[in-house]
Amino acid sequence: MALFVKKKYLTELSFKTEYHCHLLPGVDDGIQKREESFALLKKMQDVGYSKVFLTPHINPDIFPENTEPFLRRRFEIFKTELPADISLDLTLSAEYMVEGTFCDRIAPDMLYFEVDGKKYVLIEMSYYYISNEIEDALFKLSLAGFIPVLAHPERYLYLASSLKVFEKYHDMGCKFQLNLLSLSGIYGQGSIKIMKYLLGNRWYRFVGSDAHSIEHFEKIQTIKMKPDLFDKLLEISNLY
Repeated sequence: MALFVKKKYLTELSFKTEYHCHLLPGVDDGIQKREESFALLKKMQDVGYSKVFLTPHINPDIFPENTEPFLRRRFEIFKTELPADISLDLTLSAEYMVEGTFCDRIAPDMLYFEVDGKKYVLIEMSYYYISNEIEDALFKLSLAGFIPVLAHPERYLYLASSLKVFEKYHDMGCKFQLNLLSLSGIYGQGSIKIMKYLLGNRWYRFVGSDAHSIEHFEKIQTIKMKPDLFDKLLEISNLY
């Protein structure tokens, strides 16, 4: 008879940096009102975060206004409005959709996040099909001096039967970012299969909430997991 295994709460891990969230208000499908952004940032601060990279979508087909200069202006205004009780280190980055003209728009002034002197660019693909440009994008980002980071790979469910694709991306210098909500199993068995594969190979480098709302972040705080999965996440948290 198997012994009962006590699950651990995700909140027992001490993540200090948020690498993926949609908290810059009113620019994409994330938070729309600045007061809600302030409230979520305060929650992040209260649970131990000290640095937050804001990563609004850059996808000309869906958010045509979201150019780098436009987002920089909105971010500077947002910072001037922050309440005095929020002391987080806020930095603007972005989540780029790899489609269409992306490779032509790779440039030194892209919105990246910097860790240990290295420049990382967060990218994503369609949830429905693999991008025809993804390998070209990985190569050209590296050539431009950036390290590509594929956002939430465990959400590309069509790759659950093609796991070797991730090995190819990894060999091309791509890093991977885990969505914490994926640990709840909300995206199904295909997502869990991908996640376990990437965790087993120790290929996740970053984690993020990908929070689009306060409720999203609060749900993450309730996640429990088995000790073996917790230990793999602990290895990632120690990288911060």
